[in-house]
Amino acid sequence: MKHLPNINSPQDFRHFSVEELETLCMELREYIPKVTQDKPAHIAASLAVTELSVALHFLMGTPNDVLIWDVGHQAYVHKVLTGRREVFGKNRLLDGPSGFPMRKESVYDAFGTGHSSTSISALGGMYTAAKLQGIEKKFVAVIGDGALTGGQAFEALNHLGAINADVLVVLNDNKSSIDANVGALHAKNSYAAFFSALNFHYSGDINGNDLRQLLPALEKGLKGTGPRVIHISTQKPKINVLKAQQKNLPLQEVFGKTLVALGEAQPTITAITPAMLSGCSMDIFARHFPNRTFDTGITEQHAVTFAAGQAAAGLRPFVNLYSTFAQRAYDQIIHDVALQQLPVVFCIERAGLVGEDGPTHHGAFDISFLSAIPNLEIFAPKDGNELRGIMQYCATANGPTVIRYPKSNSEPIDWDAPPKKVSPMQTLHLGTKVLVLSTGFISQRIDAVIKAHHLDIAHCHIAQIKPLPAKALEEMANKFQVVVTFEENTIVGGF
Repeated sequence: MKHLPNINSPQDFRHFSVEELETLCMELREYIPKVTQDKPAHIAASLAVTELSVALHFLMGTPNDVLIWDVGHQAYVHKVLTGRREVFGKNRLLDGPSGFPMRKESVYDAFGTGHSSTSISALGGMYTAAKLQGIEKKFVAVIGDGALTGGQAFEALNHLGAINADVLVVLNDNKSSIDANVGALHAKNSYAAFFSALNFHYSGDINGNDLRQLLPALEKGLKGTGPRVIHISTQKPKINVLKAQQKNLPLQEVFGKTLVALGEAQPTITAITPAMLSGCSMDIFARHFPNRTFDTGITEQHAVTFAAGQAAAGLRPFVNLYSTFAQRAYDQIIHDVALQQLPVVFCIERAGLVGEDGPTHHGAFDISFLSAIPNLEIFAPKDGNELRGIMQYCATANGPTVIRYPKSNSEPIDWDAPPKKVSPMQTLHLGTKVLVLSTGFISQRIDAVIKAHHLDIAHCHIAQIKPLPAKALEEMANKFQVVVTFEENTIVGGF
């Protein structure tokens, strides 16, 4: 490699010619997959903006100028260019760089963006703060067309257009987020009219992978004034990823197949997801029942109230929300579903710790914030078979229900056998010294440790977190002087 080994900050390539910048882009496209091939997440999204990342840092005065990436999946090239090249092989590992921009990690990470659709709001806040303090700098947000489906992005555009904010929004149009993009704005390609109506000066569509088109367009946009947007199109490359052999069935697939079986027996069942169709395996249901499957885009609030409307009209919607994203729909869960006691089934996926995605994605709060809501029943299965049984119960429950489960693998499933009725509390191991109470998939790990070490410990799995099986719990706890609880959730408000 000719240039990349000598790049430790954007200052190191701001004197480059266009030809040298193009060579640098080629080196980045080679380097990043090479050092992250066993950690595939986000590579394609980041490589799609290789030229954009180089061009922005070349033209802007970062870190003084503000550059925000939305969603932060796009920031790998940005990180390599801003002093983290030598440690990038540890990306998404302990002591390595995060998979998303983090303010504490680098002065070049202007704002943390592990979740989507927040960049334009943050940019507006930082712009108005600088204006009040008399500070001159440039403000740029790069938002993917998938993130633009989120309602907060619309709210921010409406506000910044009204105050005539001197900001530049770069719309990165690669026509996908996790799955293919949805929504009328994308389908009708009506971006020019949309942005113009919100008082944003619109330019584009520019080939975002061609520096010779991109550089003059960005240079002109950066010199402009008022709210403005540059629409670029980029291409996600196909990445060859080293995949570990899958011995067990992913739990998400158990969910998807069970939902299909329930849907075949119950025509009122629908599937709703905010842009996570394949991520949560609702694509399995979609292949069988396309007219009963609704991908609403990155719109957790809308998805929940949309489900409430369906439930009020006689349907039985299953809404799949990643735990960390369900936080965005808290008001709708309370106001639109729970208070009206509507039979919506919330499937809270990625509950608990999720490893390399880090703190922005850990599902560590859902037990606490959902347990406080009246009229909800909350379940946490310990395995795939129990998940099937809980889903069957929720399909006919009288009010709203919640099923929380992790990103994990399931034990083998006998698909010919009907789902078993789930007991709220199950004794997994007998003992006399200590009583351990656990909930969810962590129960399997605890039971394995107890048995492996022949511990004199009683162990009960609590499958129903709300309402708790209070009488059975009290009778069991009274037999022991020490009771220990285990859960993948913050202690405050835990089960």
